[in-house]
Amino acid sequence: MTKKIKFQYIAIIAITFISLGIYFNSLNNSFVFDDLPSIVNNPYIRNLNDFSLLLQGIQSYTGKYRALPTITFAINYHLHHLDVLGYRLVNLILHILSGFLVYFISRHLFLLGSKRGDALEKRYFDDPTFNLISLFAALIFITHPIQVNTVTYIVERNEGLASFFYLLTFFLFIKGISQIGRRKILYFCGTGLSFLGSILSKETGFTLPIILILFDLMFVCKKREDTLKRLKIYIPLFLFSMTYILFFLKGGMLWLLIKGSPDWRWTPWENLLTQANVILQYVKLLFLPLPGWLNIDHHVQVSKSFLEYPTWISVSILLAFLVLAGILFKKKKLISFSICWFFIVLAPTSSVIPIWDIMVEYRLYLPLFSYALLLTMGFGYLYHLLHRPDAKILSRNIVLGLAMLLLCFYSFITIERNKVFRDELTLWQDALRKSPDKMRVHHNLGRAYFHRGQFDEAIREGEVALRLSAHLNRKENVKFVLNLLGGAYLVKGENQKALSMFQQAIEVDPNFATSYYNVSCLYAIQHEKEKAIEHLKKGIALDPIYKEKARKDKDFDFLRGGKEFEELLK
Repeated sequence: MTKKIKFQYIAIIAITFISLGIYFNSLNNSFVFDDLPSIVNNPYIRNLNDFSLLLQGIQSYTGKYRALPTITFAINYHLHHLDVLGYRLVNLILHILSGFLVYFISRHLFLLGSKRGDALEKRYFDDPTFNLISLFAALIFITHPIQVNTVTYIVERNEGLASFFYLLTFFLFIKGISQIGRRKILYFCGTGLSFLGSILSKETGFTLPIILILFDLMFVCKKREDTLKRLKIYIPLFLFSMTYILFFLKGGMLWLLIKGSPDWRWTPWENLLTQANVILQYVKLLFLPLPGWLNIDHHVQVSKSFLEYPTWISVSILLAFLVLAGILFKKKKLISFSICWFFIVLAPTSSVIPIWDIMVEYRLYLPLFSYALLLTMGFGYLYHLLHRPDAKILSRNIVLGLAMLLLCFYSFITIERNKVFRDELTLWQDALRKSPDKMRVHHNLGRAYFHRGQFDEAIREGEVALRLSAHLNRKENVKFVLNLLGGAYLVKGENQKALSMFQQAIEVDPNFATSYYNVSCLYAIQHEKEKAIEHLKKGIALDPIYKEKARKDKDFDFLRGGKEFEELLK
């Protein structure tokens, strides 16, 4: 017992200090990308006492299935406003806690997957082998560079929070199965509450029942009779869950697939084909996360046909993985389970539902757990391959040396990747090198230049983004580029060009509040009172955030004290 506790403390300390070490250089990074609308410019998290306002924000910004992260942002803002350190510490703590859970879950899984572990027998937990390989799995999870997109990118707390509760639910379920009486009830109550926390953080949580059922059938049921008894419970539960997802979740996924959505840029079939290519890219990034391949905004071509290259190859390889999982279902259960985990967790975001962001690295945060298990088992098989009775120490040292080199490689890339997330400019300059033909990259880089006062550079990037927008099927995102160009021209004093850009943005989207507000600023600068008030009214009617902004904006100084202006801002 003493050895067991001692190693657990060592593992916890190692996970904590390594995490702090590799993410220390990110703690003062600026807010970037979607941090700005979701935190910096989000009026709904500014008053924790006004819960109705917070609920309104949850619905308008994230939806109820991502309510929990929004509430934590509101708490962050209540405690320290926009001091970025507090937000980053929460993300890092969640990452460390998830690392702890990966360690403890891995110990159970490696035991159950071993030849000698067909039950949760406590005496095997004293075996240093299980402790060591479980720690290695946890260290892969916390050091891998792909995790930067969840830990360092603040707004992706929804991914970190959902994953933490996901892993906690799985851990409590594993522990609960081996208990009896009151302790079993407590563990399963905790499982239910944690499951609720996961689905209130991100929709990925809805895949948890599939994982729990799969684990129970693969590792806990020993006899055919046990499996049949479980299926009598699981089949109705599965049917109930599928009914909810297909007919009620977000208005019904089945109805959505049949009817389609005006927000979709491509069909569900095209999305499924495209995601085959994307998932293979994910696998590549897991095995070899080179700095030149890591990107905040990947440019992915939508696949139109199965016969396109490399779509048919990608589909064939992924089907081969699934077939392999089926073949190994009985003899190599842990390998089979790990493959299934990867595909099941990715299913909500990488299957048939078309999502604007085709490929984003933060979606790999939780699937990386299965990679950590598989890679750890790979090192185990390498040890057995090299093992010789007369060279036991040498083979062990070779494997440990390779494992340490891998962790050092991951840690170094993670530290370097944190530097890319330092601010908007470094982030989008990096993205430009990797996605030079993507409109959003040029627009966001232009916005970064604008906020740094480099207006000529902002105009240059905005004009490139405008040219690239000609190839888009959907034009509504062009309004942001036009608004950027208008803002840059306005600051430079080129008012006619600015007005033209703002008016074009309004033509693209007549409900675009930002451009109405900017036009009102332009008219206020020119002391055209009636036009300034007219456009300000429209902007505030579309988005009340501009009422607060107008109170502070110096452009409206000449209107202050006027009855109509003051009435508008009440």
